[in-house]
Amino acid sequence: MIQARCSGKLAQAGFTLIELLVVMVVIGVIAGLATLAIGDGADRELRQEAQRLAGVLELAHDEVLITGGADRALGLRREGYSMLDLVLLDDATREWQALPDPQLGPHYFNEGVVELEYEAEGGRQNLPQNDSWKPHVRLSNTGEMTPGLIILRVPGKDLVQYLLIGLEGSVEVSNERP
Repeated sequence: MIQARCSGKLAQAGFTLIELLVVMVVIGVIAGLATLAIGDGADRELRQEAQRLAGVLELAHDEVLITGGADRALGLRREGYSMLDLVLLDDATREWQALPDPQLGPHYFNEGVVELEYEAEGGRQNLPQNDSWKPHVRLSNTGEMTPGLIILRVPGKDLVQYLLIGLEGSVEVSNERP
């Protein structure tokens, strides 16, 4: 009698082909989304650095406008940048020095990940390779900035971000050359 009940319904073991295909599709979709979200690490870091530099410029620009303080400048090196103040060392000597500020002070890129180039007045400007800072983009308390183009690139790859600086103080980030 017990045998009769079991023989009417065979016990099902394992998964059907449809169930396996649905699971494979779900796993594929999740893996695709994860790949898109992660992306190329160098590309993501390049975009973050370009946005950070634009934010530093805008913050310094706003600060100079609000305080009406002395002119500031952005100093560039191939491996980093800093906002600069003109410091009087004695009656005859003045020198641009990096701000000792966590937001506006010196910021260096991870070695070999991002490099800077700078173009102004129709040509490429050489960036210093030593420890001194040279002003490249001046910020005036009238709201003006030295117009130019800052190029951030990943060495050995075709990954580039551009920061276009307008005379009126605008800063525009783009992945296409303006």
